[in-house]
Amino acid sequence: MAQGGFKLSSNKPNAKKARAAQQRSKSQKEKNLKQLGKGPKSFAAKGRKIALAKQDQRTTKAINHKNENAVAARAVGVGHTFFCGDIKNAGKKELSKQKSVLTKRESKSAKMSQRLQVQLNKLK
Repeated sequence: MAQGGFKLSSNKPNAKKARAAQQRSKSQKEKNLKQLGKGPKSFAAKGRKIALAKQDQRTTKAINHKNENAVAARAVGVGHTFFCGDIKNAGKKELSKQKSVLTKRESKSAKMSQRLQVQLNKLK
């Protein structure tokens, strides 16, 4: 049997090797955090850009809320039943708002047509 040909690995962990591997993995994680890749950026915006981003976010939320109410109003107006109470209430409110705007517009046009009729009668 040849002596010193190979060394059997023991089950005992080597403290120096484990510590070095841990430091390597830690530095690798930090490096990956600093690098920008595809997808959302890992750096937070600062100053003017964060204000613009928040303004865009508020605008988007308002548009989404308005669209959700309009869709709920259409669905409630058609006669669909909802289990979700907040959507049903929002739909009813939006539907009543739309009806009031429509009646106001119709009454204005009716008043205008009556005025025109009166003026035509005066010209005769």
